[in-house]
This record gives sequence, C-alpha cells and structure tokens, in this order.
Amino acid sequence: MADSSRSPLTVILPGKLVDGVQNTAQEGMAVAFTEGGIAWVGRRGDLENAPNDAPMDVREYQDSTLLPGLFDLHTHTNMPGDGRSGEEVDRDDSDDVRLLRSARNVGDHLATGVTTLCDCGSWNRTAFSLKEGLDLGLAQGPRTLVAGPPLTITGGHLWFMGGEVDGADSIREAVRQRVKDGADFIKVAASGGSTLTSDPYRASFSLEELKVIVDEAHNRNRPVLAHCRCTESINFALDAGVDAILHCFFTDSDGSYRYDEPTADRLAETGVWLNPTMHLGRVSRAYLQLTMAQRPLTPVEQERWERSQRMGSTVMDQFGRLIRAGVRMAGGSDCGWGSYPFGDFQGEIIAMHDAGLTPMQAIQAGTRNPAAALGVLSQTGSIEPGKAADLLLVDGDPTADINALRQVRAVFKQGKEVKSARPAIAMG
Repeated sequence: MADSSRSPLTVILPGKLVDGVQNTAQEGMAVAFTEGGIAWVGRRGDLENAPNDAPMDVREYQDSTLLPGLFDLHTHTNMPGDGRSGEEVDRDDSDDVRLLRSARNVGDHLATGVTTLCDCGSWNRTAFSLKEGLDLGLAQGPRTLVAGPPLTITGGHLWFMGGEVDGADSIREAVRQRVKDGADFIKVAASGGSTLTSDPYRASFSLEELKVIVDEAHNRNRPVLAHCRCTESINFALDAGVDAILHCFFTDSDGSYRYDEPTADRLAETGVWLNPTMHLGRVSRAYLQLTMAQRPLTPVEQERWERSQRMGSTVMDQFGRLIRAGVRMAGGSDCGWGSYPFGDFQGEIIAMHDAGLTPMQAIQAGTRNPAAALGVLSQTGSIEPGKAADLLLVDGDPTADINALRQVRAVFKQGKEVKSARPAIAMG
C-alpha cells in the first residue's frame, strides 16, 4: 500500500456508514483514503488522528450512506443480455465483438457501484484480454476476476466457449492451462444448463472427475465455482469440496422439482457459498412481458415464459428455506445471460432480501461474502484501513430500505472517483 501520509486524502463524511464489519449502520463516522488504499476509519471528532500531514479533500454527504463497493460473483461479460441464447451469440458474433462488448458491460457495472466482478465464462481468450486491457487502462471497469472458458464435458453446458474436457488427464491439463493463462478461479459446469446439447437435470462430470478439478485447482490456490442445476450435481460438488455453488436448484433426473432436506442440511453444514441467481428469472419475465406487448412469442419464448411462470414462486420458496437453514449466500447476478444486461446487480441483492435475508445480510451478500468466497477479503469487500478504497455512496439508507442501493451518488474504485457513476435502473 502506498504511503498515505504523502498523498492527498479524500475524506468522506457520510450520514451513515456500512463498513462490512459491524452488523449495524454507524453514524458520525469518517473515512479517509487515497488511491493507495483506505488510510483511516473513525469517529468524525477523531479526524485529527488521520494522517494529518497530508492535505484533505473533505466531502460531506449527510443524506447518504457509504458502503463497500459491490462485488458481483457471477457475470458473463461477453454476453449481451438482450434475450439471445449462448448458441446465437456463438453463431453470430466474433471474439472481437465479444471482447468489445465485455469492455462496455464492465463499464456499465462500475458506473452503478460494482467495483469487483467475476467473469464466470467467456469465449476462448476474451476474458484474459479484457483483464489485461483493464489493467493497462484501455477500458474502465471493476477489478475483474476471470475463469476463462468453463470446464465442461463434450457437448456440456457452455461447450461453445472452448472448455470441453473428458477424463482425469484432460482435466488436469485444462486446469493447469487456465492457471498459466491467468485464471483467478476455475469455473466448472457440474450439470447441464440452458445449452441445447446439455442436460440440466443430470450431473455432467463424475464425482472422481470433479475431485480432480478441485484437487488441481486448490493445489494452485484457485477457488472452484460449480454451476449446478440439479440435486445430484450439488451433492457431487459438495463431495468434491468446491468453494461455491452457482444456481443450486433442486431438480431430479426427470426434471421434476423436489426440495431436498438432506442436501439443504449439507449445504449449511459444509459452509459452502451459494449463489442463487434469483433476479435472472424476474428479469426474464419482465422481458417476455414487454415482448408479448409488441408481438407474439416464438415457440421457444412461449415455453420459456410458461416455465418461468411456474418456477418463480418455487425459486423464492427454496432459497428462503435455505436461508432459514443457515446456508451462506454470496451475490452474483449471472448478468449478460438471457435478458439480464449489466448495470443492475442491485436487483440480485434485493431478490436475496426478498427471499429472507435482512437488509444488512443482503448488503454483505453483495459485498463482503463474494470477496470471502474468492479469497480476496484481505483486499476488498469491507471498509477497513489497509484495504483498497472500493466504495459506494448511495442516497438514503439501504439498511432501512434495500431499494436505496440503486440510488447511486458516487463510486470510488481503488480511491479514484468514477466520473460515469449513475443510479442503477431497475430491471424486472
């Protein structure tokens, strides 16, 4: 961290502070920081104890709340969020177009308060190029952690991104190649998904194959995030020791839904992080409603509408039960996918609150928890001296009204104010 005593200090005097450490909002606080990091946090009356040989730019926001910058655990930066499927984007777009879209998408997320995100699956080398371009200042965006092409079986979910592997030797080689390429974590499609050639109701990899992935990744200090759309794959992922489970929906091999109490207990007992991606369905329903007002739905859209209508309340009920069981939640939007564009990660945080998290728990699920799941909590995720000055200022008090998270007043990424900051627009 840079020597803050020699750099000008920006000092924020918010109406309330949510620091990601205390479980209540604090009043009468001050936060001092530079581009080198957070230099001091304390009572306003003790501001003289901040590094006082540096000039101070003091800014007061009495009607606003200061929080850690948001951390979106689950995005697909190549994807347009315009209703197109992965197959259509694979067919229609080049990697050059996908990379340019990624640069735009991460800029939209940063402007609305997301200071860190994970790209959980992009085509070929585009995610690595995006990260390099952000580091060089060629585009503006959050701190971006990338997986590269997800590991998937032949014809499995997201196969078109370039990550097909089969068998232990192929898997070990692929994990090692991801690390060589610069992957911050390993993403595995442990079940099928919306990809047409995959089966969302069956595990994709065997338990032995998943164990190889986790062993190889953990040996290189990389967390593993597993896409799981069925109960079998969830249990395989738990047996293998993954760090986070994405989607985590209880379906049997025939496609029927059944809340599985033993699996729910395992999720709570192991302490694995769970990313529910609930707002994706809300946005899809809103998008299809708008589409119906303009034209008849296609057969594929009609099937999607009917399935989403059936499952909306089921999803909310499942994750509400998991919250009550004590399962740890980490927020990730899955934006870019389906009809969920970048720029409203707040929607997923609000959905987790609607499912049963308190406003403070939901805020932590969108800030501190993803940083813990990815192993970067020492760098970001809370407002503490020595950490990066990744900060979000919103009008109002989101611990009283979670919707205030969308009222973005200012964003700071690593101590620099984001000039494009703007309120998030509700999507769904």
